[in-house]
Amino acid sequence: MAVNYGTYYFDGINFSQATALYTDAALTTLAADGFYSQNGIVRQQLNGILLNSQPCSECSVPCGSGISANFSGNGHFNADVDLANSTGATVIYYYMGAQIPDGVLVTYNSVFYNRLTCKNNHNGQVIGEQNGTVVDYAGLNNQPGTATNPTFVGDRNNTSNPVGTFNNVTEYNYVDPVGYQTLGTTRNFSVVNAQVGTAVGTDSPVFTQVIPKTVGSVTNCNVQIFAPLAGTVFRWQIFCPTALPSFQGSALQNTTSCAAGAATYYFVRNATGTTTPFTIDTNTTPEIGNFVFEDANGSTYVNDTALIKYIIVGGTTALGIRNGVVVSSGSCSGSPSLTSFNASISQTFNQICGPGATPAAADQTYYHSGSAALPVAGDTVFTTSAGTTVLAAGYYYLSGGGGTNTYFEIQGNQGFVTNVTSCIPE
Repeated sequence: MAVNYGTYYFDGINFSQATALYTDAALTTLAADGFYSQNGIVRQQLNGILLNSQPCSECSVPCGSGISANFSGNGHFNADVDLANSTGATVIYYYMGAQIPDGVLVTYNSVFYNRLTCKNNHNGQVIGEQNGTVVDYAGLNNQPGTATNPTFVGDRNNTSNPVGTFNNVTEYNYVDPVGYQTLGTTRNFSVVNAQVGTAVGTDSPVFTQVIPKTVGSVTNCNVQIFAPLAGTVFRWQIFCPTALPSFQGSALQNTTSCAAGAATYYFVRNATGTTTPFTIDTNTTPEIGNFVFEDANGSTYVNDTALIKYIIVGGTTALGIRNGVVVSSGSCSGSPSLTSFNASISQTFNQICGPGATPAAADQTYYHSGSAALPVAGDTVFTTSAGTTVLAAGYYYLSGGGGTNTYFEIQGNQGFVTNVTSCIPE
């Protein structure tokens, strides 16, 4: 793709709302008629008037891509990403190598995002601002996001301090599939302590960021990397929007007391590696260091406050959540309130619902976390009254009559009931 870059001036608050482009800051000389693009938006100037904005998919990185950069000098690196028409959570992973922190700032639908976590955050990995303040996530004291406050992440290196004023930083724009191309321009910016959230350790971890994409028609996402220090190596991987994995637990509470409940929450997995594609964790419930949300798009963080609160998972595990991040995990206190009921041993679907099926008798005693006599979808089932062992994955016959068999299903290794339903064997 051949791209010509230049410096232009417009008469609005942004390119999308401007009425015309000019070649001078005084706005006296109109730019030539033609097509112009910025941040994934293309507009035609005709007879000195900018026509309607249109998305420029050919100018953008497609979601699902992994991007790498290695430059000997400093730079401001801009990339537009095509997120397509779907909605959900857009997850981005970053690796900042060479022990040199770089700044991250993402814009979607005119909202700026700059909070990040990493694997083992609060579990051996410490995230700290440049002045030494330990924070629950990178960018904690850098909220809300604005056009001028990226969050610097990577490995802490005392000789690579990103705090200060940086002038004449070379500007680059990503052209797919060529890579970052210089614009021939520079910019100045300043960085303060609160904009830093580096990992205090010997190795730079992979940082995790979530961008909620809630509007199908808004498909452009802008990713900026600020690298004011000489020599930068970074990699990032962006995924297309999709629903976050869910888990179930108690209502949010102030103590670690064991409690039942079937509230649904969502979380984002962290990742490891030094090159793309990164290795994504496979945990089915949140681990320490994971962001947790109230919705599948990642729009609302659970307990986004400085006071720790708890969700009890499976009636046994207390997840401590603060500022939207899991900061602790341990056994809940006391015994869970469980309800006993009878069901069969684990069977296959065909043994319960297949042609001529005769299920095993419902003569086993189990215990569930719900308040009803029998389990419902979302409850956790245990084999012990103390709630120490969850029931294994499988199909479990509850009752039958009139040619109809009722059963519940457990998937995975957390004892969660995924559905309770009936079937009529052929």
